[in-house]
Amino acid sequence: MHIIDVNLGGGFLLQYANRGQSQMMGYLIETPDGKTIMIDSGNYCEEDACCLYELLKNRGGNIDLWLFTHAHIDHFGALLWLFENKPDFDLKIADMRFDFPPVEWFKTVEQGWYYDSNRDFAAALEKHKITPKTITAGENIKCGEISIEVLKDARDYENYVKGNEINDSSAVFKVHFPNRDVLFLGDLGWDGGADLLKEIPNEKLRCGIVQMAHHGQNGVDRAFYEVVQPEICLYCAPDWLWDCDTGGGKGSGPWKTLEVRRWMEELGVSMSCPHAYGDYKFI
Repeated sequence: MHIIDVNLGGGFLLQYANRGQSQMMGYLIETPDGKTIMIDSGNYCEEDACCLYELLKNRGGNIDLWLFTHAHIDHFGALLWLFENKPDFDLKIADMRFDFPPVEWFKTVEQGWYYDSNRDFAAALEKHKITPKTITAGENIKCGEISIEVLKDARDYENYVKGNEINDSSAVFKVHFPNRDVLFLGDLGWDGGADLLKEIPNEKLRCGIVQMAHHGQNGVDRAFYEVVQPEICLYCAPDWLWDCDTGGGKGSGPWKTLEVRRWMEELGVSMSCPHAYGDYKFI
């Protein structure tokens, strides 16, 4: 594990890497007063789910706040896997919040690929008597000595009908540690990013530590990052995606990771932290 001192002022942020082969996103936050916050969870596979379970059980199995950025299974799937495959599921979730579109809507977009997973996730939450709260752009969520500012919710999901509507309706969070902020973009795309630039003052989007949109490729455009002015970039990108490698070597794949990496170099980013290099703990 890489341990990086970024002067958060208390608590820590853990970016844990994929354990399966697919891309995923999951972050664990400890507040300065010891509370546990999760943002997303990982993909629907045993490897990611067991990693998540071990991390949380080592903290006593209590989650004070669980947020989800959007309704793709590589973000909520690890928790769904635990719901479905651990008969003795014993994690205690005090507060869960997200703003997914209605389950039936998923039949109408992206060829219906995500209908089954969203239906199953909703059913699992009901079975385990977890009633998630919605989030609203502009609200501040307090958890211990950390506040989380919601810059964008998913209520604009019907505005994006170009095959990227679930990603573009990602919630965007700005997590305020005592000394530093971290910006979480989920899988926000070009259109969603452009809309956010229109709605949010530039100074509010500026942030030194940024979770790169859509695993660091084909997310928001360069103009968005020029406004954000990141110093440290967090990439939820496994090795094949980080190097854009389908087996023919670096750059052999169709993804835009290398282009985004070049943007960040040109913008003067001091540190890039991908899943390809393992887990990162920021303190």
